[in-house]
Amino acid sequence: METLETPWEPEPLDAETFHQGTWANINRAPYDRISGVIYKHAPHIKRVRYRPAEAAPEMPAPWQGSGEAVVRWLFSELPGTEEGLLRNATFAFLHDLTLAPAAATGQKTHPGLLHIYYVVSGTGMLYHRPTDGSPVIARPLRPGDAVLVCGDEYHSVANTTETAALRLIVLGLYGRSGISPNPEAGISLDEHGEESSSLQQVEE
Repeated sequence: METLETPWEPEPLDAETFHQGTWANINRAPYDRISGVIYKHAPHIKRVRYRPAEAAPEMPAPWQGSGEAVVRWLFSELPGTEEGLLRNATFAFLHDLTLAPAAATGQKTHPGLLHIYYVVSGTGMLYHRPTDGSPVIARPLRPGDAVLVCGDEYHSVANTTETAALRLIVLGLYGRSGISPNPEAGISLDEHGEESSSLQQVEE
């Protein structure tokens, strides 16, 4: 398989621009949703420049913060940026997962457990389907991508290269299996339907 390069990322927005108004959309594009999975590809995630990050002007120097930082808003339920995707979800685990070349996880469901995958380095594929007999959807994973998977969705992750490791941060959250996003935060581009083939690869 051809190696996928790190995708283009947008220039960061100034914090003042991003946070103006009562609500800020952290997404640059509508939700890319198929079945029980929402993909946030790196170019679709807003980057925000803070000067400094977590400013604390009430503190004495040097604890006020300094310099410049860029934050990529992957998911949020903070007031003013809430998406509604992870409302009422609670912490289960946080993993730093490294898949060796050509390695893959087993495909299974995790009822009652949401998974967020964040690609740190390497490239691979996410394979998923809503039921055991459904066609399998194949989606590329690149550095900077973030994916939310519902617990009832069969899914697995594979390192599709023969030379480099695939490293992901995996956050597990207890929560309901359905995804009901804030309609302002993004809309579903498409829904999984019946396909004639057993493996559908979505073009990126």
